[in-house]
Amino acid sequence: MATAPDSAPVKQLEMMLECSICTETLTQPRTLSCFHSFCSHCLENFVATHRKKAVKEKAKVPEVFECPECRTEFHVKEGESVEKISSNHFINNMLEFLTLQQQAQWIKCQSCKAKDSGTSRCISCENYLCGKCLETHNKYWRVFEVHVLLTLEELAKPENRAKAGSKPRCEKHDKVLKFYCETCKVLVCRYCADVNHIRPEHMLFPLADAVVQHKEALKTSSAIFEQQKNEAVQSNLKIGHGMVTLENNKAKAKDAIMQQQQEIRNAFTKKLEEETATMLSQVDMKYNEASAPLVKQQADVKDYLAKTKSLLNFTKNIISNGSDEEILSLEHQVEEKAGSIEKERPESMEPVHNSGIEYRAKASNDVLENVKWNDLGKIDDTEIYASAKNGDELVTNINSDLENVHKWMLQNKLQIHPTKTKHI
Repeated sequence: MATAPDSAPVKQLEMMLECSICTETLTQPRTLSCFHSFCSHCLENFVATHRKKAVKEKAKVPEVFECPECRTEFHVKEGESVEKISSNHFINNMLEFLTLQQQAQWIKCQSCKAKDSGTSRCISCENYLCGKCLETHNKYWRVFEVHVLLTLEELAKPENRAKAGSKPRCEKHDKVLKFYCETCKVLVCRYCADVNHIRPEHMLFPLADAVVQHKEALKTSSAIFEQQKNEAVQSNLKIGHGMVTLENNKAKAKDAIMQQQQEIRNAFTKKLEEETATMLSQVDMKYNEASAPLVKQQADVKDYLAKTKSLLNFTKNIISNGSDEEILSLEHQVEEKAGSIEKERPESMEPVHNSGIEYRAKASNDVLENVKWNDLGKIDDTEIYASAKNGDELVTNINSDLENVHKWMLQNKLQIHPTKTKHI
């Protein structure tokens, strides 16, 4: 009987395959265009909640919704369910692998009626085998000699994840997808290759030949996605610091106003309190004016960060865990998503201003000597708008790495040279 797998890989898989809505392992997952995955029923409830809210408010039933993680839009037409949203073969294979890790002791043979405990898996047959069936498989059927067999212990190793999952099959012919058409950017089976992807109009290659350079392309993209993620992290930290500074300056300005109020209270109590309220209101107004662009910028950067992290994590997972077929199937989608995120990158990653609000109070004696009630002090926010202007100028000098990635993937797409591949 197989032994229980190491808990560390299981925990890592559970975290990767956790639905952020219910915080449980994904069930019948649906993957959005941003590569965030959710349980089918969780996403259904999410959509239903928004539709009920619209009905309650007597508004039009929505067909466009925002991803709960990064606010990327996805569409579910009225009267339809989230079942229309496609599942992801890579995610499904990872769930199958997680089940193997969690239930290795209870896996049953899929070949015989006895349903004895499984001890190995035939990658070619996509079946778990008990000891007796394994012996029959290896000894009596010469056609199975080329099949790849792994024990459950071997399957539990991270390097064998791609082998453990089921292979995608042609929807038309129900055959294993063994070839990649470079021209059409799709996986194809032998029959599709012979009928719809004929040389020389189509550049068709075996998976093993095609995946090498495409995987390298994803590795290069992943490195740049890492830079984008780090840039967004730093930008978010800077903006957060700016918000704290602005809050502190707001408090300091109010403290200065209150201190001045205290100094002249005895002589001009009523008028002073009126003017004080006015000044406090002005500080709040300036603060609201100053904080609005920071709040919006931070929200945009957080969305951008979530999308770049999602793309990076998904790309890394494909590279580390994806099968050849999954890498080839998803690499083009990653390209398209990189281009989409590029367009959503905030114009500036630096805070739009330096959060400066300062109250410059006059000395109490000067105020008392010749009081002008509408001239108790000045709330200075000129530095905010000066820095905002500098930020606008900075935008013109910022190079978008995502744009460079997208151009690189489109313009420098590595092609597999026919002389170095096996002819089909």
